[in-house]
Amino acid sequence: MSKHKSITQRLRYKLASDVKQQIVNEWAHQQQDKFFDAYKQLEDAVGRNDMHEIDLALDALKDIGIKSYAAIPNIAQAMLDTPPDGNYD
Repeated sequence: MSKHKSITQRLRYKLASDVKQQIVNEWAHQQQDKFFDAYKQLEDAVGRNDMHEIDLALDALKDIGIKSYAAIPNIAQAMLDTPPDGNYD
């Protein structure tokens, strides 16, 4: 089984700019899906007044935000820098 690579790791390969853009678009869509799933979980939990589930949903939202915002500068740098040999491995 192959190891999961981060968005930044995948962008470090020597790829055409349109391929890199597609990778970023897919990543952004996945982050948006995760956000809306957690938001729906929060809405449902509030409707049931389920404090445990509310805490879980808020933690998920916080985690998504922290990871996504931390990744953005790395994504931008990886989009700009491509190593001469095509990858960092």
